[in-house]
Amino acid sequence: MATLLISLAALAVSIISLVWQFITWLRNGPVIRVKTYYSIPVVAGQVGNSQYLSVSATNRGRAPATITSWGLLLPDDRAVVTNSAPLPGVEPLPFRLDPYAESSWYIAAEAVDQICTEGGFTHSQIRPYVIVAGQGRRVGKRLH
Repeated sequence: MATLLISLAALAVSIISLVWQFITWLRNGPVIRVKTYYSIPVVAGQVGNSQYLSVSATNRGRAPATITSWGLLLPDDRAVVTNSAPLPGVEPLPFRLDPYAESSWYIAAEAVDQICTEGGFTHSQIRPYVIVAGQGRRVGKRLH
């Protein structure tokens, strides 16, 4: 009976170790997550009067990644590539995104509204994306 319990304990530890190794393997390279936020910039202590859509890329992996471009993916699979609004702290592209780091780029909310009006669709049909060198396009969830 004791040998059976020891064998079961060893099996459980082996399975836990195998799962842990698999999770570690998944996180070995860069793991890029793309999110959006609506933001109003504060520059030199002054709150701005314009609203922006922030497209943020977070590297949750263990290796750096290079972000080469970003934009919005429209419902018909067209991509709107854009340059970031010239706000303080916006990193120029291409940008090296280190492990566990985040960076954001911005587009004016009015520009997003114009894209929706011209295309005849709603904000909830648009998805943000970034292009990662060597990995291709990483797409985030639909806008709210």
